[in-house]
This record gives sequence, structure tokens and C-alpha cells, in this order.
Amino acid sequence: MPNLIVRFQDAAVPRWGALTSAAPSRPEDMIEVVPIATDATTTAGLIAAIDADPALPSRGKAVRIEAATLLSPVTSDATLICQGLNYREHAAEAGHHERKANLFFAKASSSLTGPYADIVRPAGVELLDYEIEVGIVLRRAIRTDEVVTSETIGSYVAGAVLCNDISARDTMFGASFMQWYQGKSYRGFCPAGPVLYLLDPPEAAAALGRLEIELTYDGKVRQSASTAELLYGPAETLTQLSQIMDLKPGDMVLTGTPGGVMAQGTPKLLESLKAFLFDDIRRRDEMRLEMKQLANFLQPGEVLSLRMKDAEAGRDLGGQFSRIVSA
Repeated sequence: MPNLIVRFQDAAVPRWGALTSAAPSRPEDMIEVVPIATDATTTAGLIAAIDADPALPSRGKAVRIEAATLLSPVTSDATLICQGLNYREHAAEAGHHERKANLFFAKASSSLTGPYADIVRPAGVELLDYEIEVGIVLRRAIRTDEVVTSETIGSYVAGAVLCNDISARDTMFGASFMQWYQGKSYRGFCPAGPVLYLLDPPEAAAALGRLEIELTYDGKVRQSASTAELLYGPAETLTQLSQIMDLKPGDMVLTGTPGGVMAQGTPKLLESLKAFLFDDIRRRDEMRLEMKQLANFLQPGEVLSLRMKDAEAGRDLGGQFSRIVSA
């Protein structure tokens, strides 16, 4: 049976726990966890400890803690690889109606933060955007030319984490030769959690294909999707990544965001990106002017609410609540 694993701040020491109450969705929620008796300091170490002793999360006495103490269940030693335009609706709104290849980029692990931490809008950023995503966390290393299938994916993937791939669009498209890594890697730009949905290998393929996610902003649902809609699923994606790079246990692949982001690939915007490729300031200014006619983008004082569930299994996997603040 899947475990809901949390990582929480206990005095000055981060600790691991198994959630035994309902998963939280706001920082003021009170939850019950069984602290896990392990010296693991990383997500990879925690996964290995539970794989070696599956009863580990059930030993001990439950304690009540405030959800505000929760940290990212993915530790900062992880490599973060992201998929772009991996839902048909999001690809279309970005101007890529026919996806013909998997799109990869990276995100700094120092962007990881807890599910209820504030999101700081960096100085000079005007086009701050959200992207709800499902992150898949590796159970084992990926090496050269691995072939991952639906039958074997449980030996490669330990579980799933709700993520928000916060993006500074003006940095992504306004910096020299368009800096996606920079625009997505500011500190705090990857809220993760509240739980690591830790799956037993035989159930991984089915569970990873039915996770439902939803993002609410300004009182309205802006993004909603199921991982059944992914254009390039986890098995195919990990197989392709193995041809490019090594990945280690505990690393995470963010599987892409559905439609409904603020940034839209209008014909005028796409033309500006081409026309001013070598004029960074003009490209950024044109982009800001065009995009601000479509949306206000995230402003200090506003909040985002995100949720994830495995509806078929009847598992509510909790949610995030993030407030936007100024630098």
C-alpha cells in the first residue's frame, strides 16, 4: 500500500514522517505523523531505507504537528529535470500545436521549497507565472540506454510529488538567447509537497497514469488535468533521458504543466521573439507589453492553491498554499 511521506522541521532538525491523518492543504492544518526512525538525510536515503524495511513507516507513535512545519519532501541534492509543453492544451497556447519531440530543460535544486512557503517575486521580474506539475522521484539510477516500460517503471520510480514550476517569463524570454534555466531557477521557484506519494513497484505504472492536479488562482480554477493526458509519459521519458544523461536515486522529473498558464504565445509575441532575437532589451519590452494585455501576472499579496489526488484509489494527496511577496 502506498505511503504518504512528509519531511518536517522538528526544532532545528529536519525529520521524516509517515502521514496517518488527512493530507493537509493549508499551513494552519494540524496533521498526524509517525516519525520514521532513520538517519537518512536525503530523499534517496529515505526511499532506500523503506525499500529495505517496508514496515519502517508504521513503527512508532503518531504525533500532531502543524502543516506549516512541512518542508519539501525532495531534498536539495536532487537534480531537477523538467518536461515542457507536455500537455496538448498548454502546447497549443504556447503556439506549438503539433508536438513532435520531448522537450527537456533543467531547474536548479536550490529552487526547492516547502508547500506553504512564500513565493518571492525577484526584483525586476514583472511576468511571474505559475505551472502546476507532477514530479516523479527516482528509486534507482538511470544509466546509459535504459529501456523503461510500464512493466518495469516501478523499479525506476519511487513516487510522485505535487510541484509548482514558478516561472519568470521576462527572464526566460528577455535574457540573452532566452534563459529558461535562469527564469525558472530563482530560490523558492519550486514549491514541492506536501507529501511524497511513495508507491510500491507493482502499483507505480497505474498510479502514475491517473494522478489529477488542479490550481486555483484569484478564486478560480485555472489549471486542471490528469497525468493520463501527458503527451510523453514517464516510461518513454526516462528511456529517452537515459540516452542523454545519468540520473541518481532521489532525482526528480517534473512532467509538464497543463493549459491555463498566464503566458500565451500570441502571433504578435512569437513574431517579436523572432524579430528581436539579438536585441534583448527590445524583445523583453515588446514581450512585457504584449503579455500584460492578456494577464496581470502574479502580484504581491495574491495566493495560489494547488491540489493533487489519486481519485481512483481514493487518495487525497493534499495541496499547496503559497502567497506572493515582494523581494
